[in-house]
Formats: sequence, C-alpha cells, structure tokens
Amino acid sequence: MNVILVFFFSFFSIQAEVSQLVNGCNSGKATDCFEYAYKRAVDGDQLAPLTYFEKGCNLKDGRSCYALDRVYKKLNQLISDPKYLILACEHSFGMGCFKLADFNFTKKDYLQSLDHYEKACTLNVKKACEKKDRYDIYFSKIIRTNSKELSKEELADQKKYLDLLKARMKILEKSCTEKKYEKCTELASKYLFLANLTEARKWAETACNNKSAQGCLALGEVEQKEGKLDLASFEKACDLELAMGCIRYAQSIEKKNLARSMSFYRRACQVKIDPSAESCLKYSIYQKANPKLAKKYKELACKLDKVICNN
Repeated sequence: MNVILVFFFSFFSIQAEVSQLVNGCNSGKATDCFEYAYKRAVDGDQLAPLTYFEKGCNLKDGRSCYALDRVYKKLNQLISDPKYLILACEHSFGMGCFKLADFNFTKKDYLQSLDHYEKACTLNVKKACEKKDRYDIYFSKIIRTNSKELSKEELADQKKYLDLLKARMKILEKSCTEKKYEKCTELASKYLFLANLTEARKWAETACNNKSAQGCLALGEVEQKEGKLDLASFEKACDLELAMGCIRYAQSIEKKNLARSMSFYRRACQVKIDPSAESCLKYSIYQKANPKLAKKYKELACKLDKVICNN
C-alpha cells in the first residue's frame, strides 16, 4: 500500500512540475521552455523538444537556439543551414558562437569566423580563445610572407583572406564617413594589421578626434609603431574613461616617472569603461606605506575580481 502511495504522489508531483514548466513557457519564461523541451528530449520525444526549444529561441534564449540546431542535426535536417547557430550567438550563447565560427571557417569565410571565435572567447569558451589566437598567428604570418615562400594551400588562404579583408574595409570606410566612429577604429586596426601606418593613423585620428576612446587607443598603437616617445593618444583614451588607455600610458612612462605612472594605474582602477582590477591591486601595492589607501584599493580590486580576494 505504501509503495502505491509513494508512486501515486511522485507521479502527480512530476506532472505538476511539467505543467508548471509548460505554463511558465507559455507565459514567456524562456528557461521554462528549455527545461521542458530538455525533459521531453530525455524521455525520447521528438516533436515536443522542437516545439519548445523553438519557443525558447523565439524568446531570445541562446541556449534554446543552440539546442534546436543540435536536434535538427540529429534528425539530419538543416545540415548546411546555420540559422539557429546565428541566433544562438546573437543571443550570447558561447557554444553557439563557437560552432558558428567553425562552420564559417569550413566555408572559408575567415573574417566572420574570427569574429565569432572572438565573441565566443568573451563568453568564456576557452577553446574559442585558443583557436582565435592560433588563426590570428596563421593569417598574420601568411599575409606578411612572400607568396613564393607559401604552399599552394597557404597561397589560396592568403588570397581569400585579403579579398575578404578588402571587402570588409570598403564597408567600414563607408560607415566611418557616415560618422559611425567605432567603424573608423575598426578600419584603423585593419590597416595596422596590414602595416599601413599612414592609413591607420588617418582613420584612428578620425575616431579619436570625435571623442572615441577606442579610436584614441588605436591611435596610440599607431604612435607606438611609428616609434614615438610621447604616446599622448593613450593619455587621451584614459581621459575618455577607457581603462586600457590609462594602462598603456602608465606602462609607457613607468620607467622614467613612476609616481605619474602610478597615478594612471589608479585612474585605470576607477574609470567608467572596463575598470581594471589588476590596476587597483598594483596601486594598492604601491601605497603599502599608507595602509588606509592600500586597503581601499585592494577592496576596489576585490569588487572587480573576486579571485584577487581569494589570493
């Protein structure tokens, strides 16, 4: 009798949970759509997972979009159609970006592939970071190598990559002239990659002169390549509240003016754009003779990165 009662209550408890997930999904809770679809998939159902993963995907849940792609692939459908991977990546699901990058790479759409590896990397997919680094090194090498020294495959990759790059740069230039200054910065970085410092400076200056912090950072990188001693553009990027600008300027003057350098690490700790925990910690250590100030900046470092507190 007890066994029957336990089974009875367990069955209705499960049914209540399932009903709750369905109701939640129908009310617009993407997580409930995913959970219900996953349960049905585990139970061997084929139709319900498609329906509810799609509902989750329509609610901008990247995980559901990615799962939908996996289900279709298992059913031997949409093999060459990455539309759900595109949605998964757009909705910031890292593995969606990673698989989309792999797909683009096999199609030799190298720039899109690298963009998606980079996004997957920022979404904490470690193997995406590794692939991005590896391919960056590869393309940098073949672009800078005399064609006579390249293999047939490398020569084909060089031509394809340069064709894609030229097409991308044409679009970026148009966007830049339309006052989309983040595109000017991207264009400058492409010219910097091609070692064309004149054009890199031109487009980085356009962005920086229009108060783009990233543009000033790019201009500072051009100044470094030009061998300038005073990297004023890094300082300007810092003035525009970009931590990396403060850090790069601090690094450039650290040997000749430690105190001023440390003031920029302090600023990197407290700026609006990507404040740096490492800079907070560096300034805290610098102020060890002033326990109150050292403690303050150690606490700021901990707020930005809990790992620092654990150490």
